[in-house]
Amino acid sequence: MKKQEKKTTEQEASAVTFLLPCYDTPLLTSDFLYGANQLGCFVDTPFVLLLELRDPRLNVYKEMVNNLIKKGMNVGYLIFDGTPYCGKINRVAHILNTKAICVLDNTHLPMPMCDKPEPKVTEEIALWQQSILEPMTIGVFDEMGNYPVISKKLIERLGYMFHPLSYGRESAENWLCSLGNELGLISRIPDFQIMASKTKEIEIAGQSLAEDKRWVEGILGQIFDEEKERINRYMVR
Repeated sequence: MKKQEKKTTEQEASAVTFLLPCYDTPLLTSDFLYGANQLGCFVDTPFVLLLELRDPRLNVYKEMVNNLIKKGMNVGYLIFDGTPYCGKINRVAHILNTKAICVLDNTHLPMPMCDKPEPKVTEEIALWQQSILEPMTIGVFDEMGNYPVISKKLIERLGYMFHPLSYGRESAENWLCSLGNELGLISRIPDFQIMASKTKEIEIAGQSLAEDKRWVEGILGQIFDEEKERINRYMVR
């Protein structure tokens, strides 16, 4: 008797999922997503829009996502009712079936720059993940370290992706990268570059004032050593 192959209903976790918080920027978001969809490197790469119930353009986002799904893009959305920026990201980060998460905005997109004829974003990030023994990882696309790729295991052990005290993306990323540098968790994802949009002077979700960032960094600095030591206990030796 031939042995029956085991079937599974669980979808394999993606190497990375991109989160895109949005508020009242449907045209900018449309240009961003349609542009990404036209690039062959983002085939099957999951994008999740984090939307706000009070957004006056909410229905435009919904229609946009439905149209992109018809075009074959792996994209969806979640709607929140008054949840702060970092709160949205943290709620989603814990429930996604993915190996890592990267938070983007509507003006920056990581692009593979390797010599392969048709490089795929998820495949290149998966190769980087396979090269590292430590399950807690922070991957960066360039020397600046913006828009880092955070492993699900690190998020689980921190209890958050973006620290709840952070007002926006930059202060949250600074905290993650500071911890990652001290613990040796950061590594470069090879052959990538962050491509920036030419669009200027548009307020996008996740921006915060300089004085707010300084306040957050001052407060978090007081617990830095304790958090570093806690995470250090779980590292692969």
